Amino acid sequence: MKHKKLIPLAFGLAMTATQVHSAAYGVSLEWKTDDALTVFEGMNAQRNAFSELIEQGVIHDLFVRHSTIDDKQFPIINFVMEADSADQVLKRLEPLPFFKEDIVKVSEIRDIGTKWLDKEVVQNTYALELTWLEPQQNLLVDQILGKDLQKVVNWNAQGIVTSAYLSIQEFDGNMKQPTYSIAIQARDENHVQDIAKELEAVKTESASYNIMYLGYKLNI
Repeated sequence: MKHKKLIPLAFGLAMTATQVHSAAYGVSLEWKTDDALTVFEGMNAQRNAFSELIEQGVIHDLFVRHSTIDDKQFPIINFVMEADSADQVLKRLEPLPFFKEDIVKVSEIRDIGTKWLDKEVVQNTYALELTWLEPQQNLLVDQILGKDLQKVVNWNAQGIVTSAYLSIQEFDGNMKQPTYSIAIQARDENHVQDIAKELEAVKTESASYNIMYLGYKLNI
């Protein structure tokens, strides 16, 4: 009975997402330099400046992945930032040393919705993002979301899902449907694909999915 009560709660969260604009953006960075010494010398200043954003509470999740510059290993990050728009994300990043010195660039900014689940771990993490293939009838959407969001809640309790975001997908004709993205702890991308295939939206071929490697989630 306890799990059954979670379904209307999760669905209610999804419906709330249709009324409130998303305020969380997934941000991916890439190096713009092949000068390892420049990166090494500026790392402390960059880390300190980025830590101020964490202290301000605008960074929700932080993931570290490995990268190579001039045959040397350097960490580079993906993160989730709270903002009113993608432009605000860029404005917050512009003052950071690595951006001012043209050492890194933003490779992608994605509106991922409103955070509604979180579990702190230090593990290998992938982002799994769902996209509706076409508009669906409300009743079908309700049924799919009810099953999938319950499953996400269960995965969060098991430590498989570390965080989840609800967003809105817009179609022609002013149609809107709630959708979601989740951060998954997994062995590799094939493991994430197996998890994705357990989702009702994927099993019924109502939605496609995209997988992106995030790195290791850090507690912040």
